[in-house]
Amino acid sequence: MSSKIHPQILFVNFMFYFNVSFQLKKDCAVSLVFVFRRVLARLCYLELKLLKSRSSVSFIVESTIYQYHEQGVNLFQTIIQKVGVNGIHKRILVMIILALLLVSSVFTSLSTLHTIDTNSVSAQVTTNTTYGNLSQYEWPEFQGDSSFSRFSAGPAPDTSNVVWKANITGILPYIAAFDGMIFVCTNTSVVALNQQGIIMWEKVVPMNGTWPIVYKIDDSHLVIEGNCLDPQTGNILWTSTQFSADTAVLFVANVYSPEEKMFYTKEDSYILGWNFSNPSVPPTLVWRTYIPGGGSTGSGVTYGGGEIFPGSFLFHQMALNATSGQVLWDTPTKGPMIFSGSYYQGRFLRGGTDDNTLYCFNATNGDFLWTFTPKTNGYFTIGTAVAYGMVYALNKDGNLYCVDISTGNLVWQYKGPGPLIFPGNPTIADGKVYATTGQNASYNGEIASSQFACLNAYTGQVIWALPMEALAPKESVAVAYGNLYIIPGDVTKAVDTISGNEYSTVNQLWEMGTNASSVSNWSNFRADPTHSSTALSGPSNLTLAWKFETNGSVVSSPTIVDGIVYVGSQDKNIYALGAWSGSLIWKFTTQDTIESSPAVANGKVYTGGDDGYVYCLDANTGALLWQTFVNGDLPYTFATVVLKSSPVVSGGIVYIGSLDGYMYALDANTGNIIWKTQTGGPIESSPAVSDGAVYFTSQEPTAGALYKLDANTGAVIWKQTIPYEYQFIGGTELLGSPSIADGMVFASSNLRTYYAVNAITGNVIWNFTDPNASEFISSSPIYVNGQLFIIDKFNVACLDATTGHMIWTFYTGDELYISPSYADGKIYVVTSQRDLYILDATNNGTKLATYVTPSTSWSSPSLANGMLYVGCNDWNVYCFSNYVTSQTSNPPSTKTSTNNPSHNITIAPDLIMAIAAVIAAAVIVVIVAVSIVIRKRSKKSKIDSVNTNVFHLKNFSYQLW
Repeated sequence: MSSKIHPQILFVNFMFYFNVSFQLKKDCAVSLVFVFRRVLARLCYLELKLLKSRSSVSFIVESTIYQYHEQGVNLFQTIIQKVGVNGIHKRILVMIILALLLVSSVFTSLSTLHTIDTNSVSAQVTTNTTYGNLSQYEWPEFQGDSSFSRFSAGPAPDTSNVVWKANITGILPYIAAFDGMIFVCTNTSVVALNQQGIIMWEKVVPMNGTWPIVYKIDDSHLVIEGNCLDPQTGNILWTSTQFSADTAVLFVANVYSPEEKMFYTKEDSYILGWNFSNPSVPPTLVWRTYIPGGGSTGSGVTYGGGEIFPGSFLFHQMALNATSGQVLWDTPTKGPMIFSGSYYQGRFLRGGTDDNTLYCFNATNGDFLWTFTPKTNGYFTIGTAVAYGMVYALNKDGNLYCVDISTGNLVWQYKGPGPLIFPGNPTIADGKVYATTGQNASYNGEIASSQFACLNAYTGQVIWALPMEALAPKESVAVAYGNLYIIPGDVTKAVDTISGNEYSTVNQLWEMGTNASSVSNWSNFRADPTHSSTALSGPSNLTLAWKFETNGSVVSSPTIVDGIVYVGSQDKNIYALGAWSGSLIWKFTTQDTIESSPAVANGKVYTGGDDGYVYCLDANTGALLWQTFVNGDLPYTFATVVLKSSPVVSGGIVYIGSLDGYMYALDANTGNIIWKTQTGGPIESSPAVSDGAVYFTSQEPTAGALYKLDANTGAVIWKQTIPYEYQFIGGTELLGSPSIADGMVFASSNLRTYYAVNAITGNVIWNFTDPNASEFISSSPIYVNGQLFIIDKFNVACLDATTGHMIWTFYTGDELYISPSYADGKIYVVTSQRDLYILDATNNGTKLATYVTPSTSWSSPSLANGMLYVGCNDWNVYCFSNYVTSQTSNPPSTKTSTNNPSHNITIAPDLIMAIAAVIAAAVIVVIVAVSIVIRKRSKKSKIDSVNTNVFHLKNFSYQLW
């Protein structure tokens, strides 16, 4: 980080220096010393006033320079006393003093350089930091990670806005977040929620302990108590009678290390190491090490740097080899080492309880690096958090302490609204500290109140505070996906030693965030039953958030509902993927390739009839609920793109066309055929439903047909002929699906021509024809505010929806075999030449962004949650987003590791120029002074006097700088 020299400082200093230089001709020695001291004092005052928002290192620099100023004053006073003001030529004296003051100003200005971090909220500069896919910022175990840093490298909210509250009866402390979901527990079950606060699944599992905790093993396995579950479905994969992730009733923090693929638990006075190299089967015990004073409660296990750090009720801290369990070192302390600690860059930190001391150990040999003891009647309890080169710990005295991890010096402390009966853990993210800093309890006769605060991590300044608690000390706080998750609760005034249940909750999980995630669904092909093909929001750039590989081309267009993406593949599977992470939730295998797009309604997924069947699956688990044969697997010759009719669900009925020429209506709950209506040819288009009617096209022998049927009975209301357009290769497929809007039905022929038809009468209002368009139309028109967006050969075109007249057209140069999509003034379209475009629909289709995929795409883009989802013939499903988060509490440096703040000084160009200018001025002054000396050399007595003075002034300069 660079810092600028303040021009106003230099200006004021120059003015004072020249004023003093003229006064020196008249003043006596005493006055001269007084003026010199006043100038230096004013210099320090002005610069310290402007630079008061400095870090501790900057203050050290400033105080050192001030000491140099004072030493200079004292030395100058000594020279005057010994030599006398008349012993130095006044002009020489003026010039030398001016030169020294100018150089002094340069060095004082250097104190504006930053070295570690910002130390004031008001001094911080808001910057934009691109964090990429927010789903990568997980909270895989309740202490954040295996080193118990309680730190997230992703963004975190600056505000206390509550995005949603999820009601979970009997919710207990501890939160984990991974695979795009949030996990909490009750006494009997595990609950998984998506990022909109919707419960995705809840699974009753055998519980051994009182306070169950969820641990991530990998993307396909989580562990709770003695059970391993699939994170996406909640299915129990195995249950062990020997292993349990939670081994004691109170405050024992066990740990899983993904580096070691080992799980470390505490059982009585022993630490156990379990092999999790194959999480699909129960783990095996590798080693078991006795810990003197281990006790049965309150002493956690921390991992870091290949070592395990257990707790003990005896006065010592141990470290074990994480692979073998061998004791590496054992260091005596002045109090018990219980609860949790943190590992950070070769250091282990733990707060002592009885001696009220925060310890920092050398993790390699156990030596004390430093200790910190507050001058209060308190003690450290549950655990520490560490980030930005600082360690954070709550104390029973009601303070949150921030200590420099290298020196043990106090950086800042924050006093909450009274003492804490049982402090919890701080949580660190995005330059902020989140903590329960006040509890509704009394301690030592002092009554406190509830407070949950967000503080600046570098200064301790309050950003916001709420009169509530996050169920501390079982710290129910996590930062993941750019949001803050808390379980609000309260601690009573005394511990309930009978049941151990000394806490109460409001039975809720909260998500807090600066910007609520855009929550929206795209429930079937072309978004909804009317085929509007529009969403409220979509990305403005094409940043790849994730991709998921199937085993076949993905022609099916994705459907997104409640944070899950459903899509079919030519590998015969329909997939359910996490909308934010792209992780597999489940897959269901059909009997043939899948080209149609699924529809989702009321917790059920409906597939197309590519293998002849329509399947109904449970949306959360993929379990088959029913299947109905609709004869959709007939032999058929496709002229170009292979597309099949996709189902639409409306009013409890599933509508789908078939190659057998029938439109089917199925009961959405049972799959029974309610009615089927025969047309004159195969139906490849997907039906649209609006106002109790079903609209679709059929490929009949001599001309195409646009139908309107009664949605309840299947009776034909009207039929409009759609003449075929011919080209040299032939083909009469009607691939384009109609859309309904503004009392009109918008449909297309096989190529060249689009129609606007009155939805009531079936009469053609207008048609648009491009004689040069020789490509088959496979798209669904999009109606938005009186405009109609269509595919016109190699172009995306905008028509007046009332007249059919062209408004603008954008030439892509690529074949377009898909339907475009629309969101907030933007058109999204993929081409058959591997290009994905975002076009500005409000500015003649100006190109906003592009992305090139490895293969062509016949999947239409889908928009939900502010993201773009599309399938590709390279076998992948792609998700695009643009996550740019405004960050108001900045880490020390965005170019270094988030846990390792920068200590490098960068000098700004304007500071370099200022230094050069001042040094040049000083050189000029010295030259003038020397010239005066030369002119006076003819007078020997004065020459001797000058030489003597110069000798003293050289010493003065040496001592000063």
